[in-house]
Amino acid sequence: MNTLLHYDLLRLDAFQNNLSIRNHIAVEDFGELTLLKFTPINYFNYCIGKINSLELLDYIKKFYSDIAENKHQILIDSGDYLSSEIIQQSPDYKPEGKISIMKLIPENFAGYPILPEVELVLVTKQNIKEFAWLYLSCFEAENRHEESVEENFRLKLNVEGLEFYFIHYKNKPVGITGLYFHPQFTILSVGAILKDYRFLGIHKSALSWRIQRSEAINGSKPVFSWAYKDSISYQNMVKTGMTVSEELLIYQHAG
Repeated sequence: MNTLLHYDLLRLDAFQNNLSIRNHIAVEDFGELTLLKFTPINYFNYCIGKINSLELLDYIKKFYSDIAENKHQILIDSGDYLSSEIIQQSPDYKPEGKISIMKLIPENFAGYPILPEVELVLVTKQNIKEFAWLYLSCFEAENRHEESVEENFRLKLNVEGLEFYFIHYKNKPVGITGLYFHPQFTILSVGAILKDYRFLGIHKSALSWRIQRSEAINGSKPVFSWAYKDSISYQNMVKTGMTVSEELLIYQHAG
């Protein structure tokens, strides 16, 4: 299982403890394909794995039929030519970029200097509400499921090994980030800055800080993260010494 899927399944499992949204979540395995669904949040509406027939594409479309405009994605390993060939036979799916799963062996960490104005502050149950709404503001989230957002973040905070942080710049919260410590690896789980504070080196500082904390907690175990190929986040990761361990092709359902 790749680390992106591992982390998203972890989150959906936590969300299912929220009775108000349990019926909006579904996870299903179909052969070598895993399908995830959280109907009001577009990010989670994707499946990942292998596509072995056009009939499977029909099954996928039916699975996501209760999503607005049937909006969903299929993620395929870039080396899985058979799956890509089958998807490309369907007029319903269009290629839409690539996701790079990035990996760092701590001894290869190049790092950025951490700006003295930047501080990472651990999120607690007392300030998780503030963190939740800052998170959505940083991502300029289009679909805020207000009935569940605060409770979902409280539930994630209970997941063993998961830590969230406010990113402070000159003593003001301007971003959010997180880490997930697994016994075999660490995931740089999230990182985003408010629009007005981007391009100041804050994201780079938070990236270096998290990698250093990962080494302090998990030693020489590998660090994983992901980003859209050639995005600023991708470029920042490359400069720290991270390399591509897997590349996922994105096929977007045309609706």
